[in-house]
Amino acid sequence: MAFAAGLAGAAQASVSGAMGRRIGSMQAAAFGSIVAAVLLVAVAFAIGRGGGIVEAIRQPPWLWISGVFGAMIVFSIAYAPQRIGTFATVALLIAGQLIAGASIDAFGWLGTERIPVTTSRVLGLVLLSLGAALTLRR
Repeated sequence: MAFAAGLAGAAQASVSGAMGRRIGSMQAAAFGSIVAAVLLVAVAFAIGRGGGIVEAIRQPPWLWISGVFGAMIVFSIAYAPQRIGTFATVALLIAGQLIAGASIDAFGWLGTERIPVTTSRVLGLVLLSLGAALTLRR
């Protein structure tokens, strides 16, 4: 499922970038988010889990920041591809996610279990970051 999401993410960046060129990055990001929200709410109710959406309001407000992060991601993929290309956008997005993920694991941030940073993880992050930087060259 995560691999399929990666494929969809690259396609989404390309399509959102194209939509952003036509109507504006902010508008494209907002429209994409509305379509995603409507689809997910419909699926949640269709499978009998719609009540959980309402329950989210009762959760600690710091957990709501997920929506802010999602908005940042969606806006970035509507804004960046038209400027640096889909490949560079996705490479930098993945590099940022892996660096953040390694930090979150290492320090146990955001309520996660601590997972130590190993030499191989650091080497992987360095190589991935270098590769992402290389995608910026045309």
